[in-house]
Amino acid sequence: MNSEQLDHFRLVYECHSYAEAARRVPMSAQGLTKSIRSLERELGVSLFEADCETGAPTPTPYAQELIEFVEVTNSNMRLLHDAFRRLDGTLRHELKLGCSLGVMGALGPDFLAGFRTLRPDVDVSYWETNDRLCEQGLANGSYDLALAVTPFTGNAVGEQLYRCPVYFWVHADDPLASHESLAWEDIAQTAVALPGEGFKCYDAFLEETARRGIIPRQVFEMSEIFQLYEFAAARRGIGFTARHHLSLSAFTRDETVVAIPLRNAFWGFGIERLRTHALTDVERAFWGWCSSYAKRLPSEPLTTLTEE
Repeated sequence: MNSEQLDHFRLVYECHSYAEAARRVPMSAQGLTKSIRSLERELGVSLFEADCETGAPTPTPYAQELIEFVEVTNSNMRLLHDAFRRLDGTLRHELKLGCSLGVMGALGPDFLAGFRTLRPDVDVSYWETNDRLCEQGLANGSYDLALAVTPFTGNAVGEQLYRCPVYFWVHADDPLASHESLAWEDIAQTAVALPGEGFKCYDAFLEETARRGIIPRQVFEMSEIFQLYEFAAARRGIGFTARHHLSLSAFTRDETVVAIPLRNAFWGFGIERLRTHALTDVERAFWGWCSSYAKRLPSEPLTTLTEE
């Protein structure tokens, strides 16, 4: 009995067809059948019986026992190969990460670089999308974990990593620029630019203005942070932003645009997994890194931005 025979047996067991199993090897169906017959003679049992109606090979109780042996053997072989690769330093792991737009900017360049230093054996691949697509990707298995804008969806559990006030870019000539903070009533009859459909801040803004009976003059959808800034710079209205954008050099050169926080409005993100997903050792290490790294971030509001 050798590994090749066991692979042939597993294929027939899974395919219920000698021809299909042979195609996957690939080899002739006659050659694969001879391999199975040789294995049966060595073991002294029949592994398959022909179905009386279709003629397809049907696993016998002996085959049921053997398939468990094959699965355990294959698992042990993988563990052995991993052990060998650890010894020679070639074992690598991949972590697929979904990211809401804006999250990596808030974390900064040291975030992934620090984890690579901590775990050089792990390759982190990440994809940046809007909030909705990020969580859809997590739900359908495209990502192992997600760095997603909060609040989390019902099928995910996570840990909040960052929270800051929502700010709006305002032109210095706009009367709102003299305010220390904006009240929701200030938005009435004001043109507002926001990241659009698919972003949680957009949905939250529409829900809150509807709840308060506030009607902006017009709401524009713009996903690029520079477009939101230029919207205010061109005196068209006010443009959404978050605190980590305020120190970017692209936004500090022009004093004609200022950032004003909105009371009772916050933007934040965290790390999340599906409720049904058990963390691997690598994912647990990355989660721990996120928790420790987040302590460096200024996650508390600059001021108490609540209604009186």
